[in-house]
Amino acid sequence: MPTSINSDNVTFYSGRDTAWHEEILDACPTLTNGCAPPAWARNPHVQTLLTVFHDAGAPATTWDREDRLMAGDGGTVSIQWAGLDAPPTTPVLVAMHTICGSADGLRRMLVPLRERLGWVVAACNRRGHAGLPLTAPQVDTMGSTDDLRLQLRAIETERPGAPIYAVGVSAGSGLLVRYLGEEAERSRIRASVAVCPAYDVPDAFRFMHPRYDAYMTRKVINFFLRRNARQLDGIDGYDYCAAAGSLAEFHERLYPLAGYSNADAYYAGSNPMAVAMDVVTPGLVINAADDPVCAQANVHRNLEGMQSLPRMTLAFTQFGSHCGFFEGSRAADSWLVAAIADYLSAAHSLLGC
Repeated sequence: MPTSINSDNVTFYSGRDTAWHEEILDACPTLTNGCAPPAWARNPHVQTLLTVFHDAGAPATTWDREDRLMAGDGGTVSIQWAGLDAPPTTPVLVAMHTICGSADGLRRMLVPLRERLGWVVAACNRRGHAGLPLTAPQVDTMGSTDDLRLQLRAIETERPGAPIYAVGVSAGSGLLVRYLGEEAERSRIRASVAVCPAYDVPDAFRFMHPRYDAYMTRKVINFFLRRNARQLDGIDGYDYCAAAGSLAEFHERLYPLAGYSNADAYYAGSNPMAVAMDVVTPGLVINAADDPVCAQANVHRNLEGMQSLPRMTLAFTQFGSHCGFFEGSRAADSWLVAAIADYLSAAHSLLGC
């Protein structure tokens, strides 16, 4: 039966394979210690401010190369590479960015992850992100699994025979889970980490802190719609979607801009939880109880289903906010980076090279 383990800073829940879960925890001391911020940084809004501060101060990423790929409908995505001089069989870490972000926006995590793991990084940018032009009139905050498959095929072509792992951050975790569920046993990804997922898209955003919801709604309208008005404003629903007053309302109205006939079809084709129960790839999910964006209600509503998955470990921390998880006396140390590196190293060892 699935198990749960509690400590002062983190509660762990397992999937069906409790032996795997226990082996993972035994091999991951940073993960099992949980995130322990100093007292002054245990407020979720302070952690959010620290995220902005540390993101801005993170060193620039020096990419070896950027590959731009064109999908069948003319849409453009890209892969930014780091570590291409590594031996051919070196594992590849595929990174999937946030809702309005990019590979560069993940540099606070990717640079130290690469240093800790010694792996190749292949950061996947979605349509219209990272300076990519929107070359097909279609947007989706959840991304496209067809585009991700295109990127994964390119990664395998570049690094044939190298094992592939993945980390998805916030909305990037939704794309990751959607892919893993659609592919099931066919997945090209050996193990994964989902950071601060929102779970069920039709419901998740209803639990957001109101101020974060208002801010994020303005941000996604500007990022996805207004700056792409020339390509999108002729599509039915553009004005209606641009007038949304919340993220939940925005997604209810997004379907024509994402290429679907109605909201139900959009959720069926984009919502991670529609296929999440088909995931068989080993995975670590990280959520914080004080997350104001992907609220803990989402965790509790989906916990039973998650525990039915085979090799799943959920780390539910007391503190960390949304993608923060800073600790140490000056709250300058990233528990998140250390925990992800712990898990991926352990999974790689347990799965066998």
